[in-house]
Parts: sequence; C-alpha cells; structure tokens
Amino acid sequence: MSQLFKSEKEKLETAANKLLSYAINSGADTAEVCGGYGTKTKITLEKQDYHLASSDDGYSLGVRVLKGNRQGFASCNSTDSAELKEIAIKANEIAGFSPDNPHYNIQRANNIPIEAPHNLVDPALTEISLQTQKEWTQLLVGEATKDKRFRLNEGGVEIGTGISLVINSLGTHQMEADTAASWSLMGMGVEDKLITSFDYFSQISRDASTTPETIILSARKFVEEVLRNLKTGRSESYKGLVIFSPRAVLDILISSLSYHFNGRVVAETTGRWGLKNRDQQILNSQLSLKDNPWLRDRSGCSTFDREGTPTRPMDLIEKGVLKSFCLDHYAAHALKLTSTGHAAGGPSSLPAVSTHTLCLAPGEETQHSLYQRVGAEQKSFLVVQRYSGQSDPVTGDFSGVAKGAEWWVNGERRYYVQETLISGNIFQALGEDLFAISKETEVIDCDEESPTLVINNISVTGG
Repeated sequence: MSQLFKSEKEKLETAANKLLSYAINSGADTAEVCGGYGTKTKITLEKQDYHLASSDDGYSLGVRVLKGNRQGFASCNSTDSAELKEIAIKANEIAGFSPDNPHYNIQRANNIPIEAPHNLVDPALTEISLQTQKEWTQLLVGEATKDKRFRLNEGGVEIGTGISLVINSLGTHQMEADTAASWSLMGMGVEDKLITSFDYFSQISRDASTTPETIILSARKFVEEVLRNLKTGRSESYKGLVIFSPRAVLDILISSLSYHFNGRVVAETTGRWGLKNRDQQILNSQLSLKDNPWLRDRSGCSTFDREGTPTRPMDLIEKGVLKSFCLDHYAAHALKLTSTGHAAGGPSSLPAVSTHTLCLAPGEETQHSLYQRVGAEQKSFLVVQRYSGQSDPVTGDFSGVAKGAEWWVNGERRYYVQETLISGNIFQALGEDLFAISKETEVIDCDEESPTLVINNISVTGG
C-alpha cells in the first residue's frame, strides 16, 4: 500500500473521530459514523476517440445519532472541522423531532473473523499509469471490434481505490480498503439489414497481473453472444418448459425472491415467510441459495456491513428449506435476534438491508444433458438469455420480453427470436415447476452466480 494511500486512511479516521466526538458533545446518547474515501480514473472510447471521462477523489462522512428512541442523520463530503460540527448538530436536531421507534439501536461490533478475506488491495493496481490504463482500454476495444459486425457504442476501463470506515461511540472500529479495475462494453450487431438490440456487460478484477488477459477473454465472449443474435426468426406460443440462462435466473427469479429474505420485510410481516417458517420446506428440494460476501473476485465482497457488523457466508435456502433471513440491527431488534451483517448503504444514507453476493447452487446434470432432456419432452422450446419486464416480489408474478432469446427445435438451436413475451410466477417456478438445474454455473457481472434452470408451465407468447 502506498504512503499516499496510508495518509488518506489516517485523514479519514481523524475526521470520523472528530465527527463522532461532535455528535456526542451535541447531545447524542449514542452515535455512529460511516466514512469513505474514493479515487478513480476512467478512460472511455466515445465516437472513435479516447476520453479521460473522470478522474476524481474525495471524502464522505455520515453520522447517525440516537437520543432515546429517536434517530437523526446528516452527512457531508468534507473533512473540514466546521462542516463536521455542523452536521453533528443537525443530526441531533433531527433526532429531537423524529418519532420514537423502539427498534432504533447502535451496537458494538465483534471482531472480523480471521478466515475473512484480508487482501482486497493489490498494490500494483494503485500504481497503474494512465498510459497503461489506456492500453487496457485499447485491448478491450480492439478485441470487441475485430469482427466488423459488432458496432461499439461505448467502452471503457476504470481503476478505483476506496476506503470504508465505520466507528461508533460503543467501541466499534472497522476499516477496509479495496482496489479494483473494472471495464464495460455497450454495442450491437449489424449485418446487412439485420440489427440486434443494444447489449451491455461489465466485469472487475482485483489482480493487476491477470487483468489484461481477463479483459480480452470477457470482451471476446460478449461479442460472440451479441453476434449470435443476428440469425433471427419467429417463435411459437405455448405453455410448458422454458430454459432460463444464469442471467435470466438472477434478473427475473432471484431478484424478486431476495425481497422475502429482508429482515425488515419480515418484521413488518409484508413478506411471504416469517420466523415460523425457518427450517421448513418452502421451495423445490433441488434449490439451495447462499449469500457469500467473502468471494474476493466479486464486487459484493466485504468483511463488514454498513453498521460495522462482520459479514459471513450464510445459507438462505438449503435443499428447499428456509434457513436464514438477512438482518441489520433494526430488523434484528424487531425480531429479537442478532444482526447477520446485512446492513447496506454508505456514508450518505441510513442503513438499509440487502444481500451481498447471492450464489445459487449447481445441480448434478450437465447443461448438454439438460438441453437434450428438454428436447425429448418438447419438440420446440425457448431459451431466455435476458429479460425486460415487470416482476412483483409480493405476488411473485412476472411478465415481460425475453431478450436475446433462442428458439430450439428437435434439440438444435435454430435462431434467435425477438419480441417474445414470457410470464409466470416465481414461487411456482422455484417450487413445483422447477424441472432441472445445470451442473455448470456462471458469474454475472462479477457479482451473483447461478446455474441454468429449466422451468415448466411458463407461458410463451410468440412474436
């Protein structure tokens, strides 16, 4: 870690401790400070020219105070003592007229487990020059534009360094540093009069030595997927088996399902399941879902949450059985439990509840075998790659357009289809209608992970 990085860390700690002291001296019973420092540079190719799209750094600090059962919060983007004192006073003033809520609380955090990842900083990434970053951008763009049928709209490489800090008046002190290179592409395929829809992907790397090769391989895979959409045809309407790609599984099914693991939703009894449902079968026995914040190669990797509580890998569903809910201190108090390290947010917002990195467990059947089995059941079927539509997490109903969808006939992919509608219900899809799960999994946008799912009784409206 460079000396400059160390000095920024010390400056953030000094400002956070000042803010905590100002908050207590202004009348708070307990107080919590969340702070952050970030610096990033991004080089992009737009309109055939390279641009330094951003090069910025800065501090942000937020203070949450409790006065009895009343809560106040304020934040700023400065380490200036006068501004820190001002937001400390403001937070206490807000607490003074806020309504009582017995579930507001601030707790002392335990130490981070020794088995948690402790090396999220690659010193080599902090030393990458703008010239090297431009060369990485050229690698990305060069690989994407090898095939002239791919039309690049925008591409870029960003290198960022960040520090996260949480301290409170009860003794919590958690700090974490992170460096990462991230890149993205947006474009479409064009061949004669055929034009695909725009598509987009992004990826990260925390290892400077492997970043160039990863950039090339990820760009190549993305372009191949886009260009496959140039062969198009029409789908048929039916109700039956549909194959959902890992991205479609996460976007349509798991994103809505995660609402019901939110501890605040459970406390408000607005979700599908409650504490009484723990250790009960709620979904198909093939299904296991884990939240794992300790995967170093994922964007959701973190050793502590917005309140300083240490994170840990946690089973949400095991073979269809409900095991856990995601809790911050508020939800934990309301449910008479302890926080699971799922407070989300940053210095500019109050804590909320969210998962870190959801991972749906693989099945035992290869994807090739799975496709063959579906082909034996149905002469033709749809494979959903992406999705644009509505999903209601409360009822579980979803409906929308299957983007980049494949139409298979007699066990072979014939072409890609456009304007094909799909609809179903996530609870039925992940319950009695779950037909099969692939052995292979895919990590989407360097975050969540899922296998391919085959689901029955999905309504398909051909276009």
